Amino acid sequence: MKRILFTVLLLCFGDVSVFAQEGKVLSPLMSAFKDYCIHAANAAGTDDKDELMRCIDGWEQAEFDDNGNVVKPEKFVYDGQPIVYSRFGFLQLRDTVQQVADVSSHFEFVPAKVDSILTNNYEPILLADAAMLRIGKKTCEYAVNALQPHGSVFYETRGTGDMEMFVVAEYGGQINFAIHSVEKDFMGAITNETILSDNGGNQSAQLIWTVSRNGTIYFSIENLTDKEISFIVVKKM
Repeated sequence: MKRILFTVLLLCFGDVSVFAQEGKVLSPLMSAFKDYCIHAANAAGTDDKDELMRCIDGWEQAEFDDNGNVVKPEKFVYDGQPIVYSRFGFLQLRDTVQQVADVSSHFEFVPAKVDSILTNNYEPILLADAAMLRIGKKTCEYAVNALQPHGSVFYETRGTGDMEMFVVAEYGGQINFAIHSVEKDFMGAITNETILSDNGGNQSAQLIWTVSRNGTIYFSIENLTDKEISFIVVKKM
């Protein structure tokens, strides 16, 4: 039986508002990053080296001097959009029945990992995160993880303003994605709550909403397949 973990958790929060997503579209930057993630994941899953190379054609790796100082920061442009990403500044696992898997044996999405696949004949290698070595103001945050067959994971993060999030699974993956956004005033009283879900069971999912102030965002990702899958979740900053 499919475990609908996020739905059960939401029942604990009482009355909330649920908003539809009709007509909501990602910003050009987030749309470009999502498109890159889908194309790169599918190219890796089908051993399409030419497509993988096209996906990171606009990526330039960081360069260092002999003392380890940055000489040239990392740069990534896809579909004309400069994408400056970093790992989530705050992201906490909250799921008491999480079923995460070892991501190191799966596709890991970011350009440096794609480059390592190409230069090491599709054998993934461990890379340090170069989040602080990229040109310009950070435009989005990301996390990469993996789920066991039919596993779910539940996270907590924060955000304020016009929120955009998407999830992309590796080749052959199918996912559900849901958020519960809670806003509080400066006294800690809840002023607004939003529930959204994209339960299409596709390779990718996205949600768009607005957080007026002091937003805590709980979100779940569910693997609908009979195999382990990796995924990337991205939040616009």
